[in-house]
Amino acid sequence: MSKVTRSVTISAPVEAVFAYYARPEHIAKTFPKDVQMKVVPIKVTEGFGIGTVFRISGEFGGKHLEWDMQTVNYETNKIIQVRAINGPFKKNIISVLFDKENTSGKDDETKLTFVADYELGYSLLGKTIDKLRIKKEVEMGIERSCAVVKQYIEAGKTPDQVGEELPVKAQ
Repeated sequence: MSKVTRSVTISAPVEAVFAYYARPEHIAKTFPKDVQMKVVPIKVTEGFGIGTVFRISGEFGGKHLEWDMQTVNYETNKIIQVRAINGPFKKNIISVLFDKENTSGKDDETKLTFVADYELGYSLLGKTIDKLRIKKEVEMGIERSCAVVKQYIEAGKTPDQVGEELPVKAQ
């Protein structure tokens, strides 16, 4: 099992940060174009809340992967948590936490914490591959996603503008 956690403080109200993460297709746009990540809603409940199911597909670790995620915890401006309901994982739970913060004397700051808790669907070989490659890619992907969201929210960009301006390759 692997768990990757990253946090970033964003100079924007929690409502603005939550709005980016409340729609999974917005976050797909923060990944490099070479990943070809797509998010397709399968079943949408009110506000993309609990029970929403969406399919993720893309090129991950040089391999095409596809799986469905279901929203299992959703509290506006506090938490969004999804879990894989099929696909290549034994376990895949993604939690995004939102906290109002006032570290620099500003009331409009948000601490964003992104947690990926997963286990590949392989035995010892899967665990070795994870340690050597996959975990590093997950860490880099989460860091990049958080940094891109921070950059664009602080610049007043919309989620649609994020995908239009990103570079093709991951840095």
